[in-house]
Parts: sequence; C-alpha cells; structure tokens
Amino acid sequence: MKISYNNYEMKKYISILVILIMCGGSDEAILTIEDTTTTTAADTTTTTIQDSNTNTESQDTNTCTESSTSDSSSSNNIIWGKVTSCFEVYAAPDVTQQHIDVSVEWFNKGIELWGNYGPAELWIVGKSKDGARALDDIWCDVRVEKDPTWNTKWDCLNGDPYGSGDGWSQFYRCPDEGCSFVSTYIRESLGYYFSAMTMSTKYPGPEEDDYKKVILHEYFHIYQAAQVSQPEIDDGDGDWMTSNRNYIETGDYVQRPWITEGGAEYMATYWYSKQSGVSEGYLEERMRWKAESLPGYLSNGKSMREVGYDNDGWNIYDVGTWFVAYIINQTSEETFRVDFYSELEELGFEAAFQKHFGKSADAMIEEFNAWASQPVDVLVEILP
Repeated sequence: MKISYNNYEMKKYISILVILIMCGGSDEAILTIEDTTTTTAADTTTTTIQDSNTNTESQDTNTCTESSTSDSSSSNNIIWGKVTSCFEVYAAPDVTQQHIDVSVEWFNKGIELWGNYGPAELWIVGKSKDGARALDDIWCDVRVEKDPTWNTKWDCLNGDPYGSGDGWSQFYRCPDEGCSFVSTYIRESLGYYFSAMTMSTKYPGPEEDDYKKVILHEYFHIYQAAQVSQPEIDDGDGDWMTSNRNYIETGDYVQRPWITEGGAEYMATYWYSKQSGVSEGYLEERMRWKAESLPGYLSNGKSMREVGYDNDGWNIYDVGTWFVAYIINQTSEETFRVDFYSELEELGFEAAFQKHFGKSADAMIEEFNAWASQPVDVLVEILP
C-alpha cells in the first residue's frame, strides 16, 4: 500500500484496523492490537502489543484475521459481502488519537451487532483543509495500490474543490461543513470493491455522544450495501443518483432515502439505546423528536417512496425511522435486518418486502400513514 506524504510525511496518521497482510512489508510503523492494527506513518519502527479488550458479540461471531478471504463469492473473485479481513482506518494528520480510538471502538461495535461486512475502510477528516488534502493524496495512492484500473483523473482529488469549488475530492466538504457518509464502490469497471465510511470532527464531533450513534448508522449502510452483490452498471446518463443497485434495494432506480436511511437510523438509534451508560429513556426521547417530522410528511400528499433528501420543515430520515419502527413492530427486528435483506437480491425488493412483511410496500405505507396520524403518545407505545 503506497502512501504519498507531501509536507505531512512525519506527522500523518494512517490507522489501519487489522488490515490485510500487505501492510507487513511496508516501511510504515505498524502497531498491532489483537483484532486491530494501527499504522502510523511516522517512522519505520514496528511494535506489536496484545490488548486485553475483546468483542462481545450480541448476535454474531465477528472476528477478523489478516486474511483477504471472504464468505461471499463473485464471478470475478472480487471480495464482497461477509468478510473475515478487518477494516482499515486512515486519519488526517490533525486527527487526535482519541478521535481515532472512539471511531474504531464504535465501528467495531457495528461489527459486533450486525456482522463483519466489506471490504470496509474508515476515513477520518480533521479540522484543516491542508489535512484533508493530505488525506486526499492517501486516498488516491491507496486506490491505485488496490486497483490499478482506478480512474485517477476523476476519482482522485481534481480541480480546486477547496478553493473555487470547481472540482472533486472525497473529503473537501468535511473541514468546514462536517461529514458522515458511506461511499460504496461496487462497479463493473472496478477491480476492487469496497465501502468507505468518512467521519469528521464536527456535526457531530467525537466528543459528542451522538458521534457514536452516527457511526452505527453509517456502519448499517455498509451492512445494507453488502447484501447486494450485483455491481453498479454504468447506464450512461451521468447521474450518480440513479443505479441498478438502487432498484434492487428500494424498487426505484432513483436513490430515495425512505427505507435505506430509515433502516440505518432506526437500527442505530435502537441499538445505541441498549448500550451501557446510555439513558434508559433515550430511544423514546429520540423517537418523539423524530415524530415532529410526521405532520409535514403526512400533509405533503406524497408517498415516502417519492420523497427525496430535501424537504421543507421536515426530515425524511425521521419519517423513515418511524416507518421501520412500524414494520419491526408488525414483524420483528430480525425479520427486517436478516430475513428481508438476505433475500433482497434474490427475490427483488417488491417480492422480498411482500414475503417478509406480509403486504406490498405501497400497502404498508398507506397503512403506516393512517397509523402515524395519531398523537405521539400513542405512537411511542410500539417502541420496544
């Protein structure tokens, strides 16, 4: 894995969580901690430390090894889906070790809860644009190292996104605006498939409790994406919001947030509420707050399947969270998380929805809309 250091050569953090064995022959410092490996690009010293921390799986056994083998298979032998290799962490030079540690902890928590899926990477951006640019250089070098076919002209830092705004970078919005997102790179043209989670220092920051829940939210997106092995096909329209994978996941070629974001937000909120130290009323408190978006949604006259990301005065993420809570109340958390997603690709969205939830998506939405018009005190009665 080649790293470009520029002016940050002696400062740059590159944290890698139990990476594939490829890191062993590099000239970077490697710190191995049981199930995790942290690489700091500072010198050539290699230290191995055993940590007593162990993962407690609530639903799955999710250990990782320095191996690139996977339980999933594909026609071109590209790894995708349930994996045994561990995720990799890359941090900008101005990211603190504490920030890295809390990010790693809660990424691992997602693995404990829902399984080890990928291949996955965690990229952490700091406060400075110079640090983000340094991370852009690492991004491009890692991409080319893993996939020589990577399009460096368009999928690496290009133009001047940090200044004029003309151009592109994976991280350019993060220093000023904050960011938390997952980019899934599973395309026919690629020789290496992966999901990359990006987190930053604000909105929320690592010192906030909400940061932990957001990492769970983003990790559930990695889980969701891993359930569909069909690569994205270039339809030639130049619109990244349309995809054959969207159709499999939601029944619509256009990217719509209702069940994808609603699922990630409910699962993150619910499972975070069950963690040690979280207040007993956390789930109900958050769901009451999210219920404030329901009147705006119900009065706009559209099905949530038609709603995009930008809405006036209400949030489709919150509406989708309540919708998933409703589905789970009608069935079970395992039915939604395991049964539905495990057959999503084989059956297609509509058939998988009908089979596991007992009615069509449109019928469930119509039923939900009628139910959601009740007072919030009634709505929260369905929460576990």
